[in-house]
Amino acid sequence: MERRDTEVHRQELSAGDELVTSVEIRGPHASFEVRTTNALYQERLVHIGYHRQNDTQFTRTLSNTGDVLRIHRRLALHLEEILRQSARMTPVRWEQALTEFLNRVDGAGLDWFLYGSGALAVRGINVDPGDLDLYVSDAYLVGDLFDDLLVEPVTEMKGWIADRGGRAFLGCLFEWMAGVHPDVDDPAPHEQGPVAASRLETVLWHGREVPVAPLDLQLAVAQRRGLHDRVAKIRAATAT
Repeated sequence: MERRDTEVHRQELSAGDELVTSVEIRGPHASFEVRTTNALYQERLVHIGYHRQNDTQFTRTLSNTGDVLRIHRRLALHLEEILRQSARMTPVRWEQALTEFLNRVDGAGLDWFLYGSGALAVRGINVDPGDLDLYVSDAYLVGDLFDDLLVEPVTEMKGWIADRGGRAFLGCLFEWMAGVHPDVDDPAPHEQGPVAASRLETVLWHGREVPVAPLDLQLAVAQRRGLHDRVAKIRAATAT
């Protein structure tokens, strides 16, 4: 799916008063760059997977798949909101994103499930998702279904827990991964791993069926991460 041509393309765009983003496309790779002097934005960029290059420059290396220049223009349009949502300065409209996801994947033949805070929220547990995390069987199919909403091209990952991933934005950032490695469940099963995928639960949310990670695995992950408030909320939900 990656392109192998040697021609170099570059695009630079303003993404806000304190944000400039550029992309350089070279062969199979698309290097996304963000420059900012805003300390909060810098922290949030690292949080969402960008690597600090110097005091103001942050980069993320992705695959040259799809219309990268158009995807980058959409990133520039929404980057400030993405960072502000990550910092909980702006409401995260996760319900809007999940509703659109359900509408578009209906009948597409995609196997998927929701994990993370979104999977707790659809159960009615009192958490506020900052984004939506999805395990999918085909990352490129999801990229096609959400082509107009992509803020990152579907990317072949190296040295990560999964083989492929992608990101889109509609009201909130939602990201998916496919080809999750079995060792993510070693030494204990993870809510995003193959063990979770083998024993999914289904939640009825706004009249729609949503496959979600098993609650006991989500509890165990929250305990390992030291998320004491989340652990308490999951236990309370289990008790009732």
